[in-house]
Amino acid sequence: MHLPSPCARALAATACIATLTITACGAPRTTVTPSSSTSSAPAPTASAQPFAAAGFRTDIPAGWQNQTTNQSAIAALNGSGPVLMLLAAPDHGVVVARTTPQPVADDQLGQYLTSNVPPGATGVSQAEPVNVGAVSGVVMTFVVTPTAGAGQETEEMVLNQAGNSYTIVLTTAQADFAQDATGLQEILNSWTWT
Repeated sequence: MHLPSPCARALAATACIATLTITACGAPRTTVTPSSSTSSAPAPTASAQPFAAAGFRTDIPAGWQNQTTNQSAIAALNGSGPVLMLLAAPDHGVVVARTTPQPVADDQLGQYLTSNVPPGATGVSQAEPVNVGAVSGVVMTFVVTPTAGAGQETEEMVLNQAGNSYTIVLTTAQADFAQDATGLQEILNSWTWT
């Protein structure tokens, strides 16, 4: 019997969270079935590696995997807006950076994040200021616990840069949040806008 890899299971869990987020926003939900391809996943990085996407550069923390070109992983996210970066932590948490389908006005960033919180989420924080690469935005966290399963904690931020609105989202098992938040902070500390 062939069991899905831990990364595939984590991405599937993230897809569920993304689906809840989109449903909460009233956007149409698209069902995507991940590919059953047996292609090998990229190897984790042994040390921090540079990453570049349209509009920014950052570093991938040691031990994390760049899944940005993995079309099955991208499809499993089931979110809105083009995915610019998808990084997987060793414990299967994920960080996704994307642009929003439409720019969000600066004075609406907090409201935008609040509208993305899925129904039933707990531990919802207030939108707070965040600075990424000398660009100000807002960030909030929340926990979603599926009917059967462990809680998934999410930290989501939105920022405006050069006419685009960017979201950067960490989603991981609640038990792994502190560790993966450290990896996210490494990503944010090395972030530069291009």
